[in-house]
Amino acid sequence: MCYTFQVEFEYKKSLGQNFIYDMNYLRALVKKLNVQPTDVVVEVGTGMGTLTQALAETGCQVYALEVDKRLQPHLEQRLQAFANVHLTFADALKYDFSQLPKFRLIANVPYYITTPLIMQFLGLPNCLEVNVLIADEVAKRIVEAPGSALYGALSVSCQLQADCKILQFVPRTLFTPQPKVDSAFVCLKKNGQPYDSSLNTLLKGIFAGRRKTILNTLSRVLNVEKKVCEQILQDAGVDVGLRAEQIAPTKYAEICAISHKYHAINLL
Repeated sequence: MCYTFQVEFEYKKSLGQNFIYDMNYLRALVKKLNVQPTDVVVEVGTGMGTLTQALAETGCQVYALEVDKRLQPHLEQRLQAFANVHLTFADALKYDFSQLPKFRLIANVPYYITTPLIMQFLGLPNCLEVNVLIADEVAKRIVEAPGSALYGALSVSCQLQADCKILQFVPRTLFTPQPKVDSAFVCLKKNGQPYDSSLNTLLKGIFAGRRKTILNTLSRVLNVEKKVCEQILQDAGVDVGLRAEQIAPTKYAEICAISHKYHAINLL
């Protein structure tokens, strides 16, 4: 028998432990994600195993990672009937996922590791999709278009590598303990486009000076003369007077690639 009720537990804020116990809600979410018995799914932040159970009920192979070993007796009890669940107690940011076959990430992600975890999985060749429940403001940043105050480095990185959309918003009242913000389930279906890891450094530097023109910020980030940056931007077809939030993701990819040609990127 699999337990579906809430148990007593001392939640750790430092681990971002905000769990959802509503099995009907989680089963509906898994159905909306169209999880198939042939799928391989990675879940990070297993918690009490409620989402793990909803995934396992589809018949798919679930590789569940949890960092808090205090949860082991609860998880072993809840998941004992599912031979298709592979539970590991490890830090997902340090775990080697390259050993797994092609998989989908489906997880309720602790808020404090949201960005590094998303970037980690986007960079894994065997990860097909990143489907994560995260703070709603972060989800909005991921899908935001150029021209918005929410559009930033995370928006560009995610949109260059995946088709990004918000599946649904999730009220904070569904969580125990209740967080201070609402959440959203965001789906990132990877497009297979090659990604230059140096672009992340470039983007962080550029958006740190988002109030300045792209010419000024690019010159500062690359630490090269403005005339070199003018040429880079001209080759990319980007107006030197634009600001960071006005430039489309594909243009940033071009800026990065052209910077390599001028050897300016090597200064990052």
